Formats: sequence, C-alpha cells, structure tokens
Amino acid sequence: MALEKSYISYNQIHQAICDCVNSKQVYEMFKPTLIIAIGSGGFIPARMLRTFLKAKCGKSLPIQTIGLILYDDNLDKYDPETAVVRKTQWLNYGAGEGTGISLQGHNILIVDEVDDTRKTLSYAVSELSKDVEKQRQEYEARRKEGDPEWASPRLGVFVVHNKIKTKSGVLPDEVMETCYFKCQDVPDNWIVYPWDALDIAAHQRAADERTAAEAEAVTEAVTAGAPAPEAQLEVHSPTQGSPAAKKARTEEGGDGSQ
Repeated sequence: MALEKSYISYNQIHQAICDCVNSKQVYEMFKPTLIIAIGSGGFIPARMLRTFLKAKCGKSLPIQTIGLILYDDNLDKYDPETAVVRKTQWLNYGAGEGTGISLQGHNILIVDEVDDTRKTLSYAVSELSKDVEKQRQEYEARRKEGDPEWASPRLGVFVVHNKIKTKSGVLPDEVMETCYFKCQDVPDNWIVYPWDALDIAAHQRAADERTAAEAEAVTEAVTAGAPAPEAQLEVHSPTQGSPAAKKARTEEGGDGSQ
C-alpha cells in the first residue's frame, strides 16, 4: 500500500508563523532577544519568525544555530521513541575574534519545525541550561566589586507543528506554562516539509490539492447541515519506510525525528 503524505507549503508555514506571532503575542509575552534554531528543520522557520518579530520590535534579532539528531545504531529497527539525541553542532562561547556568545540576560527562543517526541527540544533546553549555569559560575568567579549582578537568561520554545501525542521528552514547567509557543496542533503522523522537496513545483501542487480537499470537505459538511470538520493533516507514520529512508530523515532532522 502506497504511503499517503501530507505536503505543507512554504506559504502555509509562513502564514502559520505570522498568525502565531500575532495571536499568541510571542513578542509581547516573551520579549525574545536571541533566536536559536535547531538544525536543520528549524532553520527556515527561525528566519521567517525573525521577520515577524522585527515588525514588533523594530530590529532583526540575532539567530544562532545548533545541530541535533536522534540517532539509533540499529537502523533496521529505528524508533524515534528509543533513539538518543546527539550534538552535531553547538554554540561557540569562546572569546576569539569577538565570536563568543554570552547567554547572560537574553530571552532565548529555541525554534524547531515540529515537536514530535519532545526529546530534541528537551535536550536542547537541558544543555543550554547547563551552559547558562557554567557561564554564571564563571561570571561570579571574575566579578569585581561594583560589577552588576548576573542577569539570568530565560529559555522559550517556538515550533510550527506540535504533534498531539504522549511525549517522551519533558520541558520545564516554567517553559510550558509561559513561553512554549506552537503554531498548530497536528495528529501524530508524518508531515512532508517543503525544504525536503526535490521538485518544489510538484510539492506545491500536492500541498494545494490537500488544501482544496480540506476546503471541499468543509463545504460538504456545511451543505449537509453538519458542523464543519476541523482541518487536520492526513499523514502517515514516520517510522514506516526503509532503513535508508529512516536514516535520511534522521540525519536531515526531518519530521519524525524530534
């Protein structure tokens, strides 16, 4: 049986981020000063997000990137629920040539395309929290009389899609309660993002067809006098497919490996 896939277009992601920033008052509620994109799925959403945040605060926020993957040694039995998170790229805190990053005082918004198992986001927040504590200790060790006190940073999360499922990863209560921003809740299935497309025109057509089908379903429901069904992504499990496909999805940070 051929896999049915739900294709999401750049325009749909762009609009979803715009709507989230405005309706969830992302800037007003969190006042982000630094964006950290999780590669590779968070790269393009982070850049789109910066545009809408700039409209709110009047300046382009800096974007830093980290690379994380869910890795499983046995790809024949790859399962994102049991795979472990590994770093492929991290922030540079050194002071060489002015490239070092201080987290002190920042409101840091961590961006990814999908919150699936929550393992990746949980790992990112945990590791960044360790870095914050290390920087605090180093600051206190060299702090002199009259220097300002350490300004604790805040960590927040922004995702385009949140899968409705039991999560194996955990985020701190202070993140979930006040600074976890999701554009859309979606079923626990596989989403096909446009940056994975080899043929973007075909991808766009598939996304348009899905949108048209959803609109037709709403029209038919209204005509029949039934409540209009909520639009949902009709997608298939990311754990299906060949080992090679699973490896490619994992290495690219695509859907189903978060």
